[in-house]
This record gives sequence, structure tokens and C-alpha cells, in this order.
Amino acid sequence: MKHSIFTAKIAETLFCAALSVAATSCLTTKKEPLSINATSQEIVQAAQTALDEGKTEDALEYYDTLLKRYGMNTAVYVEGRYEAAHIYVKQKKYDLAKPILEEIIQIYDSSQPGALPGAFKKLAENDLKKINSGSKN
Repeated sequence: MKHSIFTAKIAETLFCAALSVAATSCLTTKKEPLSINATSQEIVQAAQTALDEGKTEDALEYYDTLLKRYGMNTAVYVEGRYEAAHIYVKQKKYDLAKPILEEIIQIYDSSQPGALPGAFKKLAENDLKKINSGSKN
């Protein structure tokens, strides 16, 4: 009887140790470095992949890189800013999301019709409505 309890304790300890190693290795995995020549689309794809893998902070870093490298292109700027704001909405960090969404709408309102992809204005308006209505879902 003592032997089986001892064996069970060892098995439990080994399992916990293995679980800790697995969890730690997942947490310390570094994000994939971007090529200096990465296009805006490649950076957006890297951000989306990071997001799909649950690596939200990496995704935000990729969007920040996108803005630093290609932010002078208004369409790319709007896309990167919207995607970051949408992450903040999902995280319920409304204080971070709201000014970005308002900025996006202002950019659209001051741009020539058709100069920017229309989807991001509508998406920004929808996220802003969620924040302002209090539903926040």
C-alpha cells in the first residue's frame, strides 16, 4: 500500500514538473522575427497568425512595426490602427480602443470618398457603438 501511494506521488510530481516545463516554454517562446524587407501584407499576416495562436502582445507589436514601417500610407495606417483597437476592444481595454476608433472615423470623414477601404470605417463605427452603448460584447 505504501509503495503504491509513493509511486502515485512520484507520478504526480513528474506530471506537475512536465506541465510546468511545457507552460514555461510556451510563455517564453519568442515571436517570429520579421524580415527588414517584409511587406505590409506580410506584417499583417504575421500579426494575424500571432493573434490566432493567442499571442496578443506579439500581434500588437507586429501592428506597431507595421505603422512604423508603412504608416505613411493612410490605408495601411488605418488598417493597423483598427486592428490594434479591435484587439483592445476584445480585451475590454476600452480606454485604449476608443480614441483610436474615433481617430479612424475622423480620418475617413476628412478623406475623399473611395480613397480608403470602406470596411475599416464601418468596423470602427461598430466597435465604437459597442463601447458607447455599454454592451461591450
